[in-house]
Order: sequence, then structure tokens, then C-alpha cells
Amino acid sequence: MKLETPISFRLKINLPNKKEVLYHDLYEICQGCPEVGKLSIDGNLIKREIFGGPLLYENGFIYIPCFRKKWFNSGFYLVKINTSTLEFTVISDMYQIIDLIKIENDSIYFYDNLEQSEIREISLKKITH
Repeated sequence: MKLETPISFRLKINLPNKKEVLYHDLYEICQGCPEVGKLSIDGNLIKREIFGGPLLYENGFIYIPCFRKKWFNSGFYLVKINTSTLEFTVISDMYQIIDLIKIENDSIYFYDNLEQSEIREISLKKITH
């Protein structure tokens, strides 16, 4: 069983590359739903974006759900953030939930619902950044 979920995840993470990731100003999207908030890497705030958790780390990049509220539909996109430059790239379509599981064989795996009924996969080979 996974220890971290979109409802309960670490707010401070020390990455293997000696970078510190910290969530700020967390709030629930609605009662009983995932928590989201601002994100900083080594004290540098990622501006104008709201992030959920949990995140995954590999080779200087974090993979993290990014919450975007739209007029008729809100949800999460998976983004890849360079921990040195803070540049990020959206790498998925929108999902109601992104519950990250693991990175394996050049793919990232996640659940798209809280019931964890179906695993989704995104190939990291297709991402250019």
C-alpha cells in the first residue's frame, strides 16, 4: 500500500540532488478532496501555479500534479520541473486526480482516481524537455 496520496503527502522533501522542495499555503480543493498549494524549490517559489502531491523525482527533475481551475472544468495536469532552472513542462492531459506511483522503464505510472482502480502510464521518452 502506498504511504502518500493526494490527500496526505510530505510537505517538505529533501531530494537526492540536495534540493529542498516545500509546499506552502495548502488547502483542500473541496472537503475530502486532494490538498494543493504553492511550491518552492530551495526557497524559489514556482509562481502562478498550484501543485498537489505526492511528487516523484528522477535525474534532476520532479514530476508533480499541477492543479488548474477552468471556467467549466478543473483538474490536474502532470508537469515535469527542472529543479535547477525551475522550468516546467506540462506532460499530460487533464485528470480529476493524479496519484503518482512510480517511474520505471522510461514511463511514469499513476492512478487517475482515489479508488486506485486503474493505473495510467505516460512514456517519458516522448517528452522533449
